Amino acid sequence: MTTPDYSSSYPAYFERSARLTCAVAPSRFLFALLLLIAAQALLLLWWCRLPWFLLLPATLLVLVYSAYEWRRLRRVRGLLSTRERRWFWRQEDDVEREFEFSGELVLWSWLIVINGCDPRGRRLRLVLAWDSLDTDDWRRLLVALRYSR
Repeated sequence: MTTPDYSSSYPAYFERSARLTCAVAPSRFLFALLLLIAAQALLLLWWCRLPWFLLLPATLLVLVYSAYEWRRLRRVRGLLSTRERRWFWRQEDDVEREFEFSGELVLWSWLIVINGCDPRGRRLRLVLAWDSLDTDDWRRLLVALRYSR
């Protein structure tokens, strides 16, 4: 389920504020998916029988992009929390950043993508798989995100 960007038309007295604190860890499932995609791309390049002057830069591009995404996936570690209808993200050994949703939310049974932006305008994108959180935290986070906008 992907939720579009819209504001709620309910009166303020109908809104409830959920308190939620979830410890987020890097997902082994997303790491495995990334390795599978990189291996598939390299295998496809090899099967195409490209000349070596095209094969080497393409292989290097796949490896560099995979390393970049690997690094990005490793950095998704911290604490996601809500208080009084405000959302906060705190990475390990970092200050807590408040953020607001911007753009779409992707809410699937195995994947959550949160697009946000803090008051200073810096973007925040959290890509969470089902194994990034505890089972109960995963369920509560899905419910809180469905009813947060």
